[in-house]
Amino acid sequence: MEAYNNSIYPVFEADQVLSQKELNALVSHLEEQDRLTRKNLIGIGIVCGLDITFPNTKSVAIACGTAVTSLGFQMAWKGATFTQFRDYEIPDTFLKPDYTREPYLQSIFEHSASYETIKKCVELLPNTATGPDVQVVPDAFFEDKIILLFLEVTLIDQKNCVTTNCDDKGKRMEFNVRPLVIPLNEITEEWLTKYPSTKTYDALTFPRYNVSEQFKKITTAAEVLEEFKKVIKNNYLKNVSDTIQNVYTDFQNIVTSSDGLSVLEQALPVLNQTVAIYQEGLSVQYLWDWIFDITEAYNEIVAFSKLNPSLCCVDEQLFPFHVVLGGLTSVEEAYRTPFIPTLNSSYETKAKRKEITFLFQKLALLINSFEIPKQTTIKVTPSILGRATLSEKAIPFYYNSIEELNKKWNPKLTAANKNDTILSYHADASNYTDKDAVKQPLLYDLEPYNFFRIEGHIGKNYEEALVQLTGLKDNFNLPFKIIALNAQSFLNKEVDIKKHQGDWGDLELDYDMSRTKVFNITQAVVNWITLNKQKIISESLMTENTIASLKNILTEVKTLLTEDLTEFLSNYKGFYEIFKNLNVLFLFHRFCLTLNRTSLSVIAEDLIDHLDEINELFLEDPFTVIYNEALKRWSQIYKELFLSTFLEKHKGMEHKAGVTKGGTFIMVYSDSSIFKKQVIPSNQLTLLTTITNYNAAINLGENSDSIKDEIKDSVVLTKTNFKEELPYNPDALKDCKEQTEVIKQNLIKLANYNLSTNYPKYMQDFFVGNLGSLLQFEPSESSNQNNIQEKVILADFYIPYLCCSQGNNINIVLGNQEPTIGDFDPTDFNTEDFQTN
Repeated sequence: MEAYNNSIYPVFEADQVLSQKELNALVSHLEEQDRLTRKNLIGIGIVCGLDITFPNTKSVAIACGTAVTSLGFQMAWKGATFTQFRDYEIPDTFLKPDYTREPYLQSIFEHSASYETIKKCVELLPNTATGPDVQVVPDAFFEDKIILLFLEVTLIDQKNCVTTNCDDKGKRMEFNVRPLVIPLNEITEEWLTKYPSTKTYDALTFPRYNVSEQFKKITTAAEVLEEFKKVIKNNYLKNVSDTIQNVYTDFQNIVTSSDGLSVLEQALPVLNQTVAIYQEGLSVQYLWDWIFDITEAYNEIVAFSKLNPSLCCVDEQLFPFHVVLGGLTSVEEAYRTPFIPTLNSSYETKAKRKEITFLFQKLALLINSFEIPKQTTIKVTPSILGRATLSEKAIPFYYNSIEELNKKWNPKLTAANKNDTILSYHADASNYTDKDAVKQPLLYDLEPYNFFRIEGHIGKNYEEALVQLTGLKDNFNLPFKIIALNAQSFLNKEVDIKKHQGDWGDLELDYDMSRTKVFNITQAVVNWITLNKQKIISESLMTENTIASLKNILTEVKTLLTEDLTEFLSNYKGFYEIFKNLNVLFLFHRFCLTLNRTSLSVIAEDLIDHLDEINELFLEDPFTVIYNEALKRWSQIYKELFLSTFLEKHKGMEHKAGVTKGGTFIMVYSDSSIFKKQVIPSNQLTLLTTITNYNAAINLGENSDSIKDEIKDSVVLTKTNFKEELPYNPDALKDCKEQTEVIKQNLIKLANYNLSTNYPKYMQDFFVGNLGSLLQFEPSESSNQNNIQEKVILADFYIPYLCCSQGNNINIVLGNQEPTIGDFDPTDFNTEDFQTN
């Protein structure tokens, strides 16, 4: 603005005679400096307050507040309620002042002529006003009208008349703030200025993983990946695209450059094209992350402070003596005078426009540059989780054009030439940064970060990835835990106990003791039979071929008792069949030794004693006890390896492509090879065939078959039963399925009735929804996952706490807890029993 009076102002000296011109010039200079300060250094318009409300259709309240006109006049309003009015005409002393003798006032009053349009209007009055022209506000008075505060500035002659002499006593400036009402019509609309209303935008919300009105139990790999597709279904992408288009259209006139922003006008085709490429592969979880980044980038834009209109050179004709307060409806509200700042407006506005432009360019880059690198290395990058904006987080690895994205990622850091401090998976790329703290951030202070991005592991073998990531965690002393979970259904399946990795604890000792006992006893029997072979043959107790076969069988049995308990347990059922047939074998021999004999020789009695020692092993059956306990423990252990079991016990699992400090990082894979295949090992099958043939060859005399059956029925080991699948008749199940559904519906109705009196609606829905899913007629397998590669990581999650401590504190004791003293009598043994050769 041009200063009218500050180029020259009087300087007074002692005894100087002052003229009105000199005094007025000084006052005008000071007054003008005040107005210049307000309008050129602070701003113009309604600074605060001055809101209008309508308590009823016959009154209006104007709140207290402050405003500055475009000439720099300040209007301070105390606030009042108006129920009356009078017709008002703006005086000619304002509209057409005589400032021929006061030229310094021309710069003010030259703007008064513009108010000729509203010369005749209405002035609002409080209920205390009186006078013949005062009227009560009628009903619907404020419809289609504008309310404004008018600063009436008049130059008035001051007269002091005594008798017949009226000498000129000077003039005065009067300032009156009047609340006026004018009609909104074609004439006034041309005089009024309409301002765009301040538009607000809702932030985009993003769904949580596997959280909905009805919780869905996730079991298999296909279900894990399918849940990630939630954001590419149900028109979610269309909503994102439309929302981006709307905000870009509104901001388009203030961005400094539109280069590369055309995708924001219609993002849906690009989004759909990218989704089509990656939605069926293991990278579907990165689609989830990518769309989340897009929503966060959009939310960062809508949270950006609105760029208010600003001026550097104020147009004094905008509203020189008034401010518009608005009217009854939003139509009139559009004319309300906003506050237009001017202090540093040029620099600040330029910086803000550049920043908002960078945010739009970043959003466009995110949409256009999604790409999964083909060769990846597992990396851990510190980042931030929570209320932080996307600009404050580390740049993910699934974007190309990293150098360009780095410049737009954080506009504030770019403005300060510090964008080379932004952490990223690609920080070690050439031309990204030369700062070691950015290339190797895990070597430096981690206190500013509460999250670790973990990337590059999807699609890798889970065992190799687990080793590599554990190595990173240990090498850099990172505060989180790592576990891997199998996304497989174990319904009606048995996990191969060979997959157990770890120590069986006390069972190892029990197994070694039982194994050693079998070794010692069988070897003692073999040695005794070898030593007394000729006596046994001479008394026709056993033939030479029978002795050779029996010794061979007992020797082979020892080979089945492997040193490794896990290996033995995995083949136990086959071993059990062999053990059972051995029991039959020795009972056969015992029966043969007593068959048709009224008395027994010493060698026959000793042979029976040794056979009874073998049968004592069968009677004790220690291996079945060990197997059952191991199976019990193993079932508890292996179920913890499955995702479905984990989700039942540990709540709060989220996916954010990393893990919080102090949390647990979860890698999910699929491996069906852990399930046991019911195949009898060849060595067991050979031995079992040998024993079976040996038993079949034994002749027990007359009625041999019935005697054998009777002996088999008396075998101790037949009391041990393995859990088998219950047989069923498909036709019978089909017949009762309809009735089962009726029962199910009745149970749900009963649950609804009982819950309605004690629980709110959302809890009722939760309970009944889960009840319905549990009352299934038959177990269901999940969707086909043949196209999902096994033993590779297909997704990752985290929980914000440590879980799943390793180890097993379950112990069992075979037999009595306290040792007992044996009551052995030497007469119970033959001296030859102690001979081993």
